[in-house]
Amino acid sequence: MRRLTPAGAATALLVLTACTGGGATTTTEPTATSRPTTSASTTSDLGVIEAGVAAFYSGDAERAAELFELTDRTDDQIRAESAYQAAIGGQLALSCTQTGSGPGSFSCSTPYTNAMTEAIGEGGGHDVWPVVVEDGVITQFGFTEHSAMLIEMGTFLASEGRFDGYEDCLSGPFPESCATIQLDNLDAWTAWRQTLEPADRVETVVESWYGGNCEAAILLSWDDTDCSESSMAAQAIAYESSLGAEVSVENCESTSGGENPVLSCEVQYSNAMNGAVGKPPTVTARDFVLMFGVLPAGPDEKPWYEVDYPEDTELRDSFTQFAEEGELADEYADAGCASARSPECANLILDNLDA
Repeated sequence: MRRLTPAGAATALLVLTACTGGGATTTTEPTATSRPTTSASTTSDLGVIEAGVAAFYSGDAERAAELFELTDRTDDQIRAESAYQAAIGGQLALSCTQTGSGPGSFSCSTPYTNAMTEAIGEGGGHDVWPVVVEDGVITQFGFTEHSAMLIEMGTFLASEGRFDGYEDCLSGPFPESCATIQLDNLDAWTAWRQTLEPADRVETVVESWYGGNCEAAILLSWDDTDCSESSMAAQAIAYESSLGAEVSVENCESTSGGENPVLSCEVQYSNAMNGAVGKPPTVTARDFVLMFGVLPAGPDEKPWYEVDYPEDTELRDSFTQFAEEGELADEYADAGCASARSPECANLILDNLDA
């Protein structure tokens, strides 16, 4: 699974946030400019770039793989994404000038549109990338992606319980299957985003965490961990899912705006222990930072669940006391339940709930 790490997301989200208003965000690198030249070698290298772009975005996968030799994409990934671009209707308005960095070095403007941008009336952005041609092939190229738009689609799918299969569709290179998911949900996503509120992003991520959807919970929040079985996130999410945790995010208020707005919310939480003793949900007041307006995080840009973790600490502490003072002491200690959340701990609680 490819990861959209906080560092990568920052690069991906920062620039077009200031360029466009509808959440269509692209990746970028510093622009380079120079006066164009018209030498024979320049004309030939420009022809290589134009041919590579034409092949890549038209779905001529084999030709695209021949003309792109990149360190960050294999030939198979280039072929797969070429098929994706053809299916999603990707179009690149290419404009290049040669730079002073040496033969074959260019600065290229790459405004990019596809079926998703057209559905919501967004433009292609203002990205400018360094592009390098060596020995008749493209060895450096910037692929523009509308990252915030892809995250919004993921948020919509997670809110509908349909995130599975979208894990590789938040950052390139994209498999062709991403186009199928995006096109199948295009109309519904377009309608949904018209009423999208910041609190909806928070609620979707929090509900994904407590509902057992690790991929959505991690990929749609400001985190760079993974969902391998032994990871803390996967263990905690399985713990909550096993206990039948239920959460709701209520009464969110914006406490600051700007590039990373802050929402102050109440998180109501309950699980099987609440039901067993007839205790109402506990309420945790906490802040969520929306990194670049789209990825919920906690204070200081840490994962939201690392601070003021929403749970019923009274019932958790009560079961800890029950276990440590009785016959479960050794089993409880061996499982590390006093300090960690894991499926084993959840099963221990459920097996001894009546007692």
